[in-house]
Amino acid sequence: MSAFLTRIRQLDAYTKPLDDFRVKTLSGGAVTLVSAVVILTLFVSELQLFLSTNIVEELFVDSTSGDDRVDIQFDVVFHKMPCPFISIDVMDVSGDHQSDVQDAVYKQRIDAFGKDVADVPVKQEVNNNKTVTKPAELATVPAKPACGSCYGAELYQGHCCNTCQAVKDAYRQKGWAMIDVETVDQCKSDSWISALNAHKDEGCKVYGRVQVAKVAGNFHIAPGHTLKDQHSHVHDLHSIGPSKFDTSHTINHLSFGNPYPGKAYPLDGRAFATKDGGTMFQYYVKVVPTMYVYLDKAEVFTHQFSVTKHQKVIRPGIADGLPGFFVQYEFSPLMVRFEEKRQALSHFLVSLCAIIGGVFTVASLIDSFIYQSSKVIKQKVDLGKAS
Repeated sequence: MSAFLTRIRQLDAYTKPLDDFRVKTLSGGAVTLVSAVVILTLFVSELQLFLSTNIVEELFVDSTSGDDRVDIQFDVVFHKMPCPFISIDVMDVSGDHQSDVQDAVYKQRIDAFGKDVADVPVKQEVNNNKTVTKPAELATVPAKPACGSCYGAELYQGHCCNTCQAVKDAYRQKGWAMIDVETVDQCKSDSWISALNAHKDEGCKVYGRVQVAKVAGNFHIAPGHTLKDQHSHVHDLHSIGPSKFDTSHTINHLSFGNPYPGKAYPLDGRAFATKDGGTMFQYYVKVVPTMYVYLDKAEVFTHQFSVTKHQKVIRPGIADGLPGFFVQYEFSPLMVRFEEKRQALSHFLVSLCAIIGGVFTVASLIDSFIYQSSKVIKQKVDLGKAS
């Protein structure tokens, strides 16, 4: 047994000099203290890196099912556009049209100071604010009514327009754009005019979510009664001028899909105002499918987006369009994958050994250089050769 232990002792690569041959110097002590501080600092830094979570990003082609629907969450405050005139619509290139979206969409009336007018928000309902003639009005029409003006749109001599709808029909048959309905005497009792006056100086907070297909399309919040005209999606403003609808707004939130740690929302908290009345705000959005993988391998499939904004003032005959909030979205064929990862314990131990060994090696070289230099200088001093 003693022979075996003797053989093991002969394998010792770390020979120990006798204490009698050890020399302790002031410079060696200083180098040792500095080395200890450096090792401790690097150890704390490496420990923080080991305990932290790294996000690894990868980019590849999106192979998920195209049949999946994507949620658009939104919370938009229109400061000067009343709730009764707002509709929420979605359309895309596949021909899927969602008019007056009702599910999971809410509207909250607010006053000029942004305070809630009603305690409970109203769930979005189908917009039925159509111009109609009440039966009571028909009953009170005299047998020989006075001939109402058609405001220049008379189809023949003696043509009379005794109702608001008659004026509109005359302009439509002439092929003319309808004048501002508020200036027409026959339209003073129009339901939309009455509603506009009743909700004067009111705004609306519109929030909720809509589901869209993974194809290019647009989601918009705009005034008017939505309808289809020859396979086209149009908004009937009931001849009210677009300048009457102030679309200044603040975007509290707009997102595609589920949240994940570090997800950015480029439009959140941004306000956009206009002094020119009815303005069409367009947001061109590039949506990127995104997969986020947690440390426990749980996956979240969602989307992030970038946006470019454009706006124009709607002026009949000059700038066509509809005042409102329009999001033109397009999906990227590429997917971004974020995965949470932590440093392996073996990697941490190897780094720790490298730090300790490296610092001690460099420190020993520095100490040896200082010791040998001081020794040579001392010898020259002793021999009287120092300059």
